[in-house]
Amino acid sequence: MTPVDRRHFLKNSAALAASLAALEASSVRAAEPGADESGKAAGPNDVLRVAVIGVRGRGMEHIQGYSRLKDVKITTICDVDRNVIGPAMAAVTAKNGSAPAYVQDLRKVFEDKNIDAVSIATPNHWHSLATIWACQAGKDVYVEKPVSHNVWEGRKMVEAARKYERIVQTGTQCRSHKGIQDAMDFLRSGKLGKIYMAKGLCYKPRGSIGHKPEGTPPEGLNYDLWTGPAEMKPFNPNKLHYNWHWVWNTGNGDLGNQGIHQMDLARWGLGKDEFPKSVQASGGRFGYKDDGETPNTELVSLEYDDCMLQFEVRGLPTNDELGAKVGDIFYGTEGVLAITSYTNWQSYLGPKLEKGPGGSGGGDHFANFTKAVHARNPKLLNADIEQGHLSSALCHLGNISYRLGRKLHINPSSESFVNDAEADRMLTREYRAPYIVPAKV
Repeated sequence: MTPVDRRHFLKNSAALAASLAALEASSVRAAEPGADESGKAAGPNDVLRVAVIGVRGRGMEHIQGYSRLKDVKITTICDVDRNVIGPAMAAVTAKNGSAPAYVQDLRKVFEDKNIDAVSIATPNHWHSLATIWACQAGKDVYVEKPVSHNVWEGRKMVEAARKYERIVQTGTQCRSHKGIQDAMDFLRSGKLGKIYMAKGLCYKPRGSIGHKPEGTPPEGLNYDLWTGPAEMKPFNPNKLHYNWHWVWNTGNGDLGNQGIHQMDLARWGLGKDEFPKSVQASGGRFGYKDDGETPNTELVSLEYDDCMLQFEVRGLPTNDELGAKVGDIFYGTEGVLAITSYTNWQSYLGPKLEKGPGGSGGGDHFANFTKAVHARNPKLLNADIEQGHLSSALCHLGNISYRLGRKLHINPSSESFVNDAEADRMLTREYRAPYIVPAKV
């Protein structure tokens, strides 16, 4: 392990000082505690050795999630920015009693035979390539949503998972929540009649990010690695941490950020495991001008043969709908069902929409992943990578229509557009060597 400069840790978190000595000492050890010398993958009764990649934001929730599980040990922290790893290192040190390894380059994680699985919480533009490389290296994968930055690379992830027989979980954790599972069972019961439309809501306040000038990457950040498969552009601190969501080069706007959760539930509730036949979107970045590019207001309409899926992003002040600002509403011929949070739902029955059954309940998406890994059975996953690809693709299709400003017709079987070369080009991107998503995984 490469020793980490002491002042990066001290600058980041005073709490990390106590674990620094242990971290530096770990640079000379041959393997992590609990790993056998052969580097053999963990079996069904072994402790699963996990590396968390990307730890500034959502990655900290990965660390908390795995720390609750008795059959998991986080052995490695990976992030391209040494300035943000302090809280992650401290949390894992407190749980393990010793410091985890730290590496800046995720390729070192994939080379490590003592790591069984990786948990990816990087920016969106890294999700697909990191997952594919992990599968090729024999690692199982938990990857955050959206699983891809564009449609084409999402399908490559599915191909890699199947070819290398890897367990790959999508980070749409609502699929592991009892309340949401019960809501889906109610939709399937027929008590709402035929479900003819689903609407996803992402009414999350998003203020202006303002303007900042271009500058020089801070010491400790490997900007080449951070950019990875994306186009190399001049460094701007306003397009780095979290704000990368609002830049097309690295993010997918709120449709692909928060909205992917609700898009996934909408598709699940409609029972659609294929692409729609058309998509039309409109919107804009209204109310302010800043360094962001993606819309803060967006309306997407996806058509299937027998139903519709609508999705709406509202980042400015707005009302709720049936008690939800982030959720889903399902419309049936005999009533309506509203999912009002990650765990709660309520039905409304008959022409007067009288209150019917409802419920709530959480779950553990990380435990579901590790259960499938130990059993070597992807069918145990609540959010298999193909489900993640299909839902992520709907977000990408909406953004393509928005950016082109017109309705697009889709061939579901080929996951491409109908006689539209301009739109087809936006299904993928130009990749930057050596960070190229392979056409043949």
